[in-house]
Amino acid sequence: MNKGRKPNDYYPTPHTVVGAVVSRLSLPLGSEKVWEPCCGDGRFADAIRLTGTDVIQGDIATGDNFFETKKAPAKLLVTNPPFKEIRKFIDHAFTIGVERMALVCPERLWACKKGHDQWQRHRPSVWANLNWREDYLQKGGSPDRALAVGIWEEPHTDWCLYQVWEKPQDS
Repeated sequence: MNKGRKPNDYYPTPHTVVGAVVSRLSLPLGSEKVWEPCCGDGRFADAIRLTGTDVIQGDIATGDNFFETKKAPAKLLVTNPPFKEIRKFIDHAFTIGVERMALVCPERLWACKKGHDQWQRHRPSVWANLNWREDYLQKGGSPDRALAVGIWEEPHTDWCLYQVWEKPQDS
């Protein structure tokens, strides 16, 4: 375990980030479901349900280890994964049958050799940097984390739309 990190890398997604992500997704309505495999306290799952979409949720803390999943229970995955394993997470999601995905990510995910190599395998459709910071690590005080959101409309695209998202007004 990394010194000073919370068990299972549990850092609840700030409500402003949840709202920004859910408001920009074209969520399936009706019979298609969304999988939230790192649900933590349920913020993403609850927000998605408010759109009328069914959610399959799980979390390592309740015995649902994403990395032990052999087949995705839904084709669309939306979550805030543990950043310490985010590259492994992205690869595994597409290996087990996820077709579309939205992830909260560290803003510099692609800014290294490993990132570039993964970009070549799984380039997202949209990469959005957030124009605000959050006290993501819950240290109190100044916001400490710059975040981004990756949206994949398929496991790999030939192009990526870069965006900068503004903080939702109602936050």
